[in-house]
Amino acid sequence: MANSYTNLVRRLEAELAAGFIGREEEARVVILALLTKQHAVFIGEPGTAKSALIRRLSQLVQCRFFYYLLSKYTVPDELIGSIDPIAYKNGKFVRNVQGKLPQAELAFIDEIFKGSSETLNTLLNIMNERIFVDTDGTVYQCPLWSLYGASNELPSDSELAAFYDRFLLRHFVRRIDASKLEQAIVHNITNLNTSVKPVATLQDIAKIYDDVTQYMIQNADAIAKVVSQLVIVLRQHGIFVSDRTAVSPQHFPRLVATYSYVYDVDLRKAAIHVSKYVLPSEDAIENYRKALDELIPIELREASEKLEKARDYAANGDLVNAKRYAAEAYQAAEALLSNPDKAKLFKDEIREILKEAETIVSEIKKVEDNLKKFKRVAIETSAH
Repeated sequence: MANSYTNLVRRLEAELAAGFIGREEEARVVILALLTKQHAVFIGEPGTAKSALIRRLSQLVQCRFFYYLLSKYTVPDELIGSIDPIAYKNGKFVRNVQGKLPQAELAFIDEIFKGSSETLNTLLNIMNERIFVDTDGTVYQCPLWSLYGASNELPSDSELAAFYDRFLLRHFVRRIDASKLEQAIVHNITNLNTSVKPVATLQDIAKIYDDVTQYMIQNADAIAKVVSQLVIVLRQHGIFVSDRTAVSPQHFPRLVATYSYVYDVDLRKAAIHVSKYVLPSEDAIENYRKALDELIPIELREASEKLEKARDYAANGDLVNAKRYAAEAYQAAEALLSNPDKAKLFKDEIREILKEAETIVSEIKKVEDNLKKFKRVAIETSAH
């Protein structure tokens, strides 16, 4: 099922993550929101590169970007543009939307839950309908593709629960691990004057979106089966998943289909992998892990994750880490296969991991052998 977009998306994700240290997971969430034409919210303390990620994405896909920090005093005009006072005096209602949210293709709204009801309602209309209806009845068609929000904490007001549910993807951001601080400082200093080169366009993303739609139509029964099974298990473990998220073809079903199609994995694996991005709170993570144990053994998850890392490293030319993770994936899968009780339901998946991991290691070994031959010839040539 591999398609021409897999390498493009992997490269886009790698380039997005390359601007930071320790933000690979956040980059994955950002890319998934982009591919699904959905919205994502990041929950975590300030200074964790949330806005910088989205700004970098806008440069990588060459699109118009809007940023704003909300407060309880923010009025809608600050987001959608102010009324032209001169035109208003002359009896004309003209709003200046230049550089504002109605013209943005990607947006980042910081402290998103601190806005007033009026401001959040304005945001909600643009997020859901991609339109903005002005006071005089003028309808603005908004080219917004994805909106990313950020907050230090989850909304405590029950009235905000419906607004929060409009964000399909949720991610809980933590500070950089202490072991990576020095590396992050060096990385940031050495990249001070580095410019961001575009990798794709929104037209590319739109084409992927349309192709995923066709993939969904062709695989509707299979998608419905894996999504419903997973949602039932999550709910049985006390994890809230709204009907909107579970049933709407533009929400969880599309997220699963997109991951399956673009990253070239089967639907069941895709559903399990992306389900962590729809959890309602950080407190739900422990129950989520218990739910996963019913769906897939932890050893198989770990082997799959190692193989995924091997693929990513191989795609980016890092053969050392690709070989290491492929070997670890092979060892983990081989150990699981020797446990009949755990392996009996997943023999096909285990064998797939073994086969692909072996192929990656074998291909890398061929490259290494060729490099050795090239070096030997070069040395012999220079000696003469």
